[in-house]
Amino acid sequence: MIVVLARDLIIASRFAEAAARERVTMLRIDHPSELPETDRVRRLFVDWGAREQDWATSIRAWLARGSEAHRPSVTLFGPHTDLAAHADARAAGLGPMMARSRLVRELSQLVA
Repeated sequence: MIVVLARDLIIASRFAEAAARERVTMLRIDHPSELPETDRVRRLFVDWGAREQDWATSIRAWLARGSEAHRPSVTLFGPHTDLAAHADARAAGLGPMMARSRLVRELSQLVA
């Protein structure tokens, strides 16, 4: 399963379309507190441009609850012009942030 942490319903619908094409189960959530158990998730996509203060801490804690053998990958995405968000993503230790335009172009490959 992939999980999409995004409040933007337009981007969420793009994920849903890609997941349906690739026959992948998708869950959209609004906040990290809604994340399912890590062993059910293959990849977490996070709309970093819409993040709240506690998201990085919550996501790191969620990842730490999972086993070493099954650690979901995390893909952060957001506006390419939001340089502060890019810096914050690196500082959060969750990986680099992908520009939303690139994410949309590569969505089928990322979801598959």
